[in-house]
Amino acid sequence: MELKLNNIYQKVADNLKEMIQEDWREIYLYAEVGEGSQTTYFFYYPKGSDEPIYSHDIPELFEVSEQSYLVLLDKQLECFRELLDVFIENKQEIWTSLTLHLGHDGKFEIDYGYEDILTVDPYEQQVIWEYKYLGIISEDEYDKKIIKKFLS
Repeated sequence: MELKLNNIYQKVADNLKEMIQEDWREIYLYAEVGEGSQTTYFFYYPKGSDEPIYSHDIPELFEVSEQSYLVLLDKQLECFRELLDVFIENKQEIWTSLTLHLGHDGKFEIDYGYEDILTVDPYEQQVIWEYKYLGIISEDEYDKKIIKKFLS
């Protein structure tokens, strides 16, 4: 199992390196894979910057075709589906989401989530995730209410 997991983690890291068009120092990635729901996005910090870049902004920022970006994003989702399959095959607790923190040195941490993702509003989930992992608090009043509710 460990060898399979390491191979998948390496594919995820390689795919991220292919997607990001500049030098970076760290990446925070969210993914969910389950019946009825699958998504992934990430933020990365360019070297020398404290401002995170949202993955879905890459095509616009770096003149990457939307089609090329979506192909790479689908490859990323396929890696996470493969990861979930390894957990199932080895009778491990089934996760519904994960957060990957990857440093430029190759060191990484993964937090697995086990919540019922079909009962969670995807927008609210992302606002909370951005706050929890990146410290981002939007100026939007609705977003502030989401975070306030999360903290209470």
